[in-house]
Amino acid sequence: MPQCIRQFWALTGLAVTELFRQPASFLLILSSAACTVLAPLALSFQLGQETHLALDSSLAFEFMFGIILAGYAACATLHNECQSGTILIVFSKPVSRLMFFLAKYLAIALLILFFVFCSGAASLLAGRLSPRNFEFDTLGLRLLLVIPLIAIIPAALINYFTRRSFIVYALLGFSLALITVVFTLGMINGEGHRVAFGSLLDWRILPACSLEGIALLILAAIALSLASRLTTPTTIAILAVVLFSGLISDHLITLLPNSETLRFGLRMILPDIQAFWPADRLAGGESLSLAMIAHAAAYGIAYTFGILCLGYAAFRNRQF
Repeated sequence: MPQCIRQFWALTGLAVTELFRQPASFLLILSSAACTVLAPLALSFQLGQETHLALDSSLAFEFMFGIILAGYAACATLHNECQSGTILIVFSKPVSRLMFFLAKYLAIALLILFFVFCSGAASLLAGRLSPRNFEFDTLGLRLLLVIPLIAIIPAALINYFTRRSFIVYALLGFSLALITVVFTLGMINGEGHRVAFGSLLDWRILPACSLEGIALLILAAIALSLASRLTTPTTIAILAVVLFSGLISDHLITLLPNSETLRFGLRMILPDIQAFWPADRLAGGESLSLAMIAHAAAYGIAYTFGILCLGYAAFRNRQF
């Protein structure tokens, strides 16, 4: 294996380890899953829209916590190193800035993908445990209470006896507990009787979460491009503005003067987040096709590549 590839994977591994050991990463992922699952249980009105309310709230929480996680991760892995001067230790060795910048983005992308994985599992649970006619699934709620115990207690014991990272094992236990509960509730109904696996789960939410995950990867590229110069609160605030502006980009274009140049420029600058917001399609009873996801993925790759080029240009000229 060439030396540059070994260096790239070593830098990526260090960044991934750093991000997955951050307490804020665990708290954001845990909070997102908790809000996703518990929000449908707290609704005092349903009007026959239990599933739609669970889907909409799940997708909203994924976006909300996702931009916070992306902004925090970018600043934790890049801005803090720039401010503390530890980045000079890395650059004292034969490491290119491009390799360093791309390794940081890959590490953030892996954290975002893990977050989307947990969010998708929590969204399946939210749709499965939503009250029907204000009747709660008591068996499912009991299994739900087991998740934090499975995640936290083994991680605490491993940390106490081996001094290994509590956060890493808590995240691993949390994801495994989520998957275990999803598979268990996929095989039984609220009375504990066997049913065909997955018949009570709304599997449409998984492609929808994946679609939002692509949008979060775009926002992560924007966050990393800003993180070399801006602080965490400022970066997250800009991501929130970009997210909101992208959701209403079609409306913003109509407000511009009737100039194709201006409208084309706005389309090039603002990401079309509306293309990654599937709640309207799901509410209409549609499912996301593979062609739709592939088209969004192609757009996401192209936009992310452009943002990373601009971000690296700014990072390359930064003096430390």
